Amino acid sequence: MRLLIVSNRLPVSVSKQNGEFTMTKSAGGLVSGLSDYLASLGKGTSDVSEYIWMGWPGSNIEKEEEDYVRQKVQQEFRASPVFLSKKLMDKVYLGFCNRTIWPLFHYFPNYARFELEYWHEYKRMNEVFRDELLKEIREDDILWVHDYHLMLLPAMLREKVSNPIGFFLHIPFPSYEMFRMLHKESRTEILEGLLGADLVGFHTHDYAQHFLRCVLRILGMENHMGKIAMPDHTAEVSTFPMGIDFQKFHTMDVSPHPSEKPGRGKPKMVLSVDRLDYSKGIINRLKGFELFLKKHPEWHGKVCLNMVVVPSRTGVGSYRKIKSQLDELVGQVNGNFGNMTWTPVIYQYTSLPHKELIAQYRMSHVALLTPLRDGMNLVAKEYIASLTDHKGVLIISEFAGAAKEMSESVVINPNNIDEIADAIAEALTIPVRDQVRGNRIMQRRLKRYDVTKWASDFVSVLLKTSKVSRESASRKLLNAATRKELLDNYRRAGSRIILVNYDGTLVPYSKYPSSAEPTEGLRSLLSGLESDANTDIVIISGRGKDELEEWLGDLSLNLTAEHGSWIRDSGKKGWRLLKPLSSEWKEEVLPTLEMYTDRLPGSYIQERDYSVAWHYHKADIEHASQLVKEVNDHLLSIVTNISAHVLHGSKVIEVSNSGINKGELAMHWLSRKEYDFILAIGAGWSDELLFQTMPDHAWSVRVGLTQTAARFVVREQGDAIHLLESLRQGE
Repeated sequence: MRLLIVSNRLPVSVSKQNGEFTMTKSAGGLVSGLSDYLASLGKGTSDVSEYIWMGWPGSNIEKEEEDYVRQKVQQEFRASPVFLSKKLMDKVYLGFCNRTIWPLFHYFPNYARFELEYWHEYKRMNEVFRDELLKEIREDDILWVHDYHLMLLPAMLREKVSNPIGFFLHIPFPSYEMFRMLHKESRTEILEGLLGADLVGFHTHDYAQHFLRCVLRILGMENHMGKIAMPDHTAEVSTFPMGIDFQKFHTMDVSPHPSEKPGRGKPKMVLSVDRLDYSKGIINRLKGFELFLKKHPEWHGKVCLNMVVVPSRTGVGSYRKIKSQLDELVGQVNGNFGNMTWTPVIYQYTSLPHKELIAQYRMSHVALLTPLRDGMNLVAKEYIASLTDHKGVLIISEFAGAAKEMSESVVINPNNIDEIADAIAEALTIPVRDQVRGNRIMQRRLKRYDVTKWASDFVSVLLKTSKVSRESASRKLLNAATRKELLDNYRRAGSRIILVNYDGTLVPYSKYPSSAEPTEGLRSLLSGLESDANTDIVIISGRGKDELEEWLGDLSLNLTAEHGSWIRDSGKKGWRLLKPLSSEWKEEVLPTLEMYTDRLPGSYIQERDYSVAWHYHKADIEHASQLVKEVNDHLLSIVTNISAHVLHGSKVIEVSNSGINKGELAMHWLSRKEYDFILAIGAGWSDELLFQTMPDHAWSVRVGLTQTAARFVVREQGDAIHLLESLRQGE
């Protein structure tokens, strides 16, 4: 089994100098982390034995050079390049990704810019990735898509392939209030794009919950224990905090670089390592250190802030501005507090080699990491893992994903520079025995859940989720062979009956129930089926008889309203009750529903002869989802001792006479004569009673991939219509 990893960038950067191509390992936590996992493939018990990595090679390759570059990276790095023009990458990477997604997802809306052109280019890049992947995908490949550059890709792939698809977001997923600031089209398509995956992974529980809330409020889709039912699969949303290669950081020989902590009489080192970015809180960090020096003159000459800032996005104006502020502030602190023998801030604007970075981790008494918002922050984990003497204190922002796993560190709010200053003072005075105890606990945790375990867990859950989803769907899915058998049965039958639900089956669920009237195409379809003398059509609906009469009364159909309370026989005028009914129970139910209508703005009551419906499709969906259970429980407590029962539909709760349901109604129609062919099609909870009463030889079909008593399922409402059209045409 092969793992196909997809990310914006390849693990290797390709550049051309003096006519020669050079290839260097790409920077970043994703590349270094996954490289360790990939190196372990084929050595353990995992079903995954090989891999290929697809992404942009990092430079503009001429058309005639593409084959050479592709062959080179495939041979040396087991990678496959996706070639993109520099113009496209600039508009996507520097445009939609870094001017829209990055600031919004990191809670900096003032930096965010939305331009329609950038959004369209983002969509186009995802399409290019999809097309290149389709050339590469094998039948048994596992697809693992990474990060915010490719959030539309899972759904694009889902339309074309049935392979297991996983997606992992390496940055925060924002709250609904922040996410909704996106353009309507983009916020909807991003959520739908991610839900094309079988498994959507986040670093923390908070990010996963933010995503689920956005799905609920924007798409109107609820989840059950993190699982969301899609038309053709189940999307699971879960948390996988990314780890590091603990052993590499803990055991690496860093010589010739010095790694011992400064001895007695020398300044203690406070280390700060970050990429230049407004989300990292570097300016606040430096101001916090400045305030520490003001508040604690006793530490003058005894501590230094070793600030390593890795250059990043130097072409973006907001980053240049931060760099300018940083340079000025470093000069100010050193000028105000330093002297001939002591420089308070050691400022390195560079990317350090791996060995030198680990050496500086080990030399530092304190690591000061104060991002204003960060997906994970692997530097925090690297620092703790590198401490071979177990001595050192981590100060970490509560807004970094890693803070959830590192409670033994000093956790602070990075927006408060007083808190930063006090945390530095605290960290410098924590007893060594307490440092050792806390660091050993964190090291055991990091060693146990390292990057290989993280990746293995994700792939394992992905395979399990995908398998369950596919098996559940394929077990009952009305496939081509079963469909042919159904059509053959229909053609051979001398007498037939088709019992079909209205909403969700004959017409899509509508945001406004009153607008769900049948199209001329649907009316023609029903007329065509009913025109066969050997076929009876029964429309079963929870709607009122007046609506059905208005929409379908001129057709020669058997109609039932209010879940079977009212019946109109084909070819006859007027409606009749299935059996004597009472509506006295309304006196207890209506006041209760009126109370909840007052509590939920946008909800309303629809009263019919022998049923009452409480609609909440116009209400705030999150408020409604929280209140519905209470409404249901309250209604159940009322109807226990009266002749009524509670039914659930799409954004509606109905109360109707007990003893009247689609199951009993079906028996009424089936008892009229012997039928050689019986077909029941439905889409809602109330249709389950219909399926349960069907004889063994009947064909029962549920719309939507869900648990059902029906023998078969189809993916969506259009598939039900297509099946009925096939019956009419005799296909």
